[in-house]
Amino acid sequence: MLSPAALVTEPGRVEISEISFPAPREGEVILRMEAAGVCRTDYKVSKGLQPGRPARYPMLLGHEGAGVVEEVGPGVDRLKAGDRVAVGCRVPCGACSMCRRNDPRRCNSSGPRPPQVTAAGVEVSLPIGLGMYAERVPVDAGAVFSISDDLPMTSAALLGCAVMTGTGAVLHTARVWPGATTAVIGCGGIGLSTLQGAKLANASAVIAIDISDQKLDWAMELGATHAVNSSREDPVEAVFALTDGDGVDFSFEAVGMGATLEQALAMLSYGGVATMIGVPPVDSTADLGPSRFFRNTSTLMTTHGGEGIPAHDFPVLDALYRDGRLKLDEMVSHTIPLSDMEQGFENLETGSSLRTVVVPDR
Repeated sequence: MLSPAALVTEPGRVEISEISFPAPREGEVILRMEAAGVCRTDYKVSKGLQPGRPARYPMLLGHEGAGVVEEVGPGVDRLKAGDRVAVGCRVPCGACSMCRRNDPRRCNSSGPRPPQVTAAGVEVSLPIGLGMYAERVPVDAGAVFSISDDLPMTSAALLGCAVMTGTGAVLHTARVWPGATTAVIGCGGIGLSTLQGAKLANASAVIAIDISDQKLDWAMELGATHAVNSSREDPVEAVFALTDGDGVDFSFEAVGMGATLEQALAMLSYGGVATMIGVPPVDSTADLGPSRFFRNTSTLMTTHGGEGIPAHDFPVLDALYRDGRLKLDEMVSHTIPLSDMEQGFENLETGSSLRTVVVPDR
């Protein structure tokens, strides 16, 4: 089978090429892509900058998306041709130590099985296991779940990474309680999903922190109670001022920098919890302030994909969207054709988009 796809052929270079793949294997489906989100992780992987994911070209990326099932492989009985579906980047393995202790949200090898894809006879790498930047592609059925007819494809495309990660960091990792005070550092797609998660948890304060006024405006539209531009004022001082000198119960770092991690810890109240969502570079460092950390009885957590399980989380997120409690349509700031895939990465570089969504040229 053949399909157009946006392949990364070298760092910073995307080419539209024809890929080839066999009929679906055991446990696979062929998906017709209708929408795919552009995530910073794809951008980092494309340039060989993502820790633990060595770059091998050509590569096919796109780990959050939505589409229509066209064909199912052997052993797939809960999906059928014509189903509207969303795709998630986490598939618990069922065999690691965390899965064996009945904690699949913390599976340490969670991810879909990559399909067999070639281009001009050369093997194509799928380093995240999914290749949604193609008009048609095989997908591990364990990553594919039906969505309601009320959920637009462009909005459903965000469930699999941005929304599942951000809301999951709040609801599954940190477990924010009703009435808690929260702060989110970094208001990109994942940060704004984290903000929405805090609203869903009934936090009494949701403080958005970024260096972009545009992103802070988006944050206020999506439910933030306060906005702090950290390029103009000290975010730690601002948070303490906004919380009557207490600090926040929960902070979320969605940038992936040592400096912002230090801020996330410094703005905590007594007994507060900071959660790392952003992926820091391998050589990054941070001063945790051990004395204050100890005296403040602080907790530092990390989250991988919001500890998401698409099978559990997609139906909940879909229902929250239909109830008007989760804003997804508003998060799609740009829509581009597959043939203009490079523009999606440029939008990330310039910080001009909340979330760019790729759609087919057809």
